[in-house]
Amino acid sequence: MTFTEDIETTFAGMSLILRQDAKIINSVTLESWLSDIQPAPVWIQLHIADGITKIMPVLPDSGLYPQLMESICQRIIGKRITLDWQNNSYQLTGVEVDSNNLHVILISISATAPLPATLGRAIHAQCFQWVANADPILAENLHQQDTLPMTIGIEYTSPQRIRLRITLLKQEILAPLLWGLSNNLGGEITLAGISCKLGKWINIYQSSSFEKLLEIPSQNIIELKFLSPTSFKQNQNIQPFPLPDLVFNSLLRRWNRFAPAELQFPQVEWQGLVSAFELKTHALKMEAGAEIGTVGWVKYRFPNPEQARIATILANFAVFSGVGRKTAMGMGQVNSKLRIKN
Repeated sequence: MTFTEDIETTFAGMSLILRQDAKIINSVTLESWLSDIQPAPVWIQLHIADGITKIMPVLPDSGLYPQLMESICQRIIGKRITLDWQNNSYQLTGVEVDSNNLHVILISISATAPLPATLGRAIHAQCFQWVANADPILAENLHQQDTLPMTIGIEYTSPQRIRLRITLLKQEILAPLLWGLSNNLGGEITLAGISCKLGKWINIYQSSSFEKLLEIPSQNIIELKFLSPTSFKQNQNIQPFPLPDLVFNSLLRRWNRFAPAELQFPQVEWQGLVSAFELKTHALKMEAGAEIGTVGWVKYRFPNPEQARIATILANFAVFSGVGRKTAMGMGQVNSKLRIKN
């Protein structure tokens, strides 16, 4: 039996690591194994990767996880535990603690009819409803924030299928979001008046922390890929071209808004240059009208070593934070591709 983190750490979530085994008569169902704990956890299956099955016991508040971890330890230390889950038997081989601040969550959604291009506000409202199902006060506090610790991306894989991408910038949001979401996994929700079915599992595609991002080696050439239309406010106007100062000031503001005080950066007078790009403008349809933004890739070069170091950190942060305007409505989704200049 292995543990991947110390029990004293702070929790965003946790997972049981399972290995499929032959059916054993005296095994217990996963749902009943911790049924005496209140509130009883709900169980969410993660995307199976490399043959490893992970099941998350989800609670409505991350502050409840230390007690849950203690209960699990009392049950498994020195014992061979076999659990039934969805008509299969598994050996419990470990417990993984997630102490990260930053998460990218992927969820598949299929619809009974073609989905409109104006889903951003409907998805935004649904995410708030999932949080409110676990913690109405937290949902209301988030609603009142100018800069949300959450972004939303929507990828249309067909007219009736999307892949929802939710990113989180605060550790304490993961548990209530998943608690509310758990009621709909494998079931139906309504988006823009259309009945939709969620997949049975989620994929925590990527996770990290502010501290881990600070450890990434500095690179002076940074490539960002803008996955969804991206634009910026510039002198009270909308600027679709991702100029270096607009991109990295946007990321710097978000970093300083959510990172611990001791990890925040001073203001930077950026000296970065655009060295190459392949961009096009794209209209993202919103209920109030179309938003024009840029999609494609840009390579930025930072001659100043200290600015290159900060830009490298912020470029990796962009995967979680998004960049520019309306990131909670589907805009400004980013991926980074970094390389060291020869």
